[in-house]
Amino acid sequence: MKVKIFIIIAGICFCTAGHAQSLYSIKYQYTTIEDNTTYNVFLVREDDGSGFYRVSFYDHETKSKIIVELDMQEQLFKDKDGNEDPTKIFFKGSNPRIIAGDKNYHYYPERFWFKLDEVTNFYEPWGVTSPDEAGTAHGKFVGTPGLLDQEDLTETYISQFFLKDEEIYQALFATTERSLTPEQKRTTLHLIIVANTEDDKIGNTCMLDKDRTKKMYKDLAGFMGISFNPKEIYGETYSKENVQKAVMDLYPGSQDIVVFYYSGHGFSDTDAGRKFPNMALSGKSYEEAKANGWNIEDVFNIIKRKGARLNLVISDCCNNSLDDNPIITCDIPKTRSSELGWSLENCKTLFMNATPRSILITAAQKGEMSSGNGIVGGYFTNEFRSNLITYFKPLHHYPTWIGVLGEVKTSTIEKADNARCSKPGEELKTYKQHPVYVVQ
Repeated sequence: MKVKIFIIIAGICFCTAGHAQSLYSIKYQYTTIEDNTTYNVFLVREDDGSGFYRVSFYDHETKSKIIVELDMQEQLFKDKDGNEDPTKIFFKGSNPRIIAGDKNYHYYPERFWFKLDEVTNFYEPWGVTSPDEAGTAHGKFVGTPGLLDQEDLTETYISQFFLKDEEIYQALFATTERSLTPEQKRTTLHLIIVANTEDDKIGNTCMLDKDRTKKMYKDLAGFMGISFNPKEIYGETYSKENVQKAVMDLYPGSQDIVVFYYSGHGFSDTDAGRKFPNMALSGKSYEEAKANGWNIEDVFNIIKRKGARLNLVISDCCNNSLDDNPIITCDIPKTRSSELGWSLENCKTLFMNATPRSILITAAQKGEMSSGNGIVGGYFTNEFRSNLITYFKPLHHYPTWIGVLGEVKTSTIEKADNARCSKPGEELKTYKQHPVYVVQ
């Protein structure tokens, strides 16, 4: 069954609500060591706390400019006794890579500190430290750190951090957006959404999943200028019969896009030995779940045979015993989001590629539960939507489904593994969750 995790600690088409990508411009100098260098930072934080940053600075020893890139992961601050302080988080840099300058330069990763603004409930830049060989070096901001929007990503600014042949530079300044051809404009995006919104345990998360998923694909169709054909099955209409009828009655054209999305309970098909789960489509409490189950792989095979250009079949449900249904309470910090537009070329590359694609993805591998909460909905659904929208944006250059799905899998695993309990002093509870997918 789906786990319910409540979270409480703390062309251009603007971003769909529910996904926050934060881009910051930060400059700082150290105050506790002999170093008068000004470090110029471009920091990208995804809404799951992951990200990366680049630092550009002038090295006085080699008398040259150095650009270094580091991976970044969010961590909650703990005091000397190991107690968590929910008002402070820091982004820990790791794996420094010299992009330009002396390749042998030894760079000490920073920690960028953010502090909760109790008025806005957002975490804002607060300080910077670097655990170097002499201890921890403390820095101070030069000016006020700024949240970047698309209009701030000028060629002059970006060239401080990226070389002209790199993906982000190319995506922002070397991509020619082409309008849809007359044939492409005749495309229809068919969306079937199935959500168990009346279930007393997961109904709220399924409703969030349903509404936000529909909005994203509606926005996508509107942005690309193609037709949108949604079919929603939830509430009183939620039943195996109605789901099967919706799938059988689907007649896409050869250039169309088909998306089938399910949010609800699920269980393993132990008899058939399949790795993908059954949807539990019993809409009434007196209906037996197994008798009303339908394996998502069967849905995939039926839809694939209908011959659309792109078939995308997604299920956010458990892939284990019908009896499992744990509940925990957790939270995730929020930073302000940057306003970034979508790239028509990126959207076309994923959804209008000349090579037909059929993709099946589910939230958890066999024996695992699918986690979620009352704020973001299903973790997997939120990560799928968040990562997909990230690839719609101009910081990527000609994205691939393999890249998108790989990011979805990684971020879902990290989200489930690092979910934090909201009650002070409560033992950390995590659920292992590994999405499974095939691309044909």
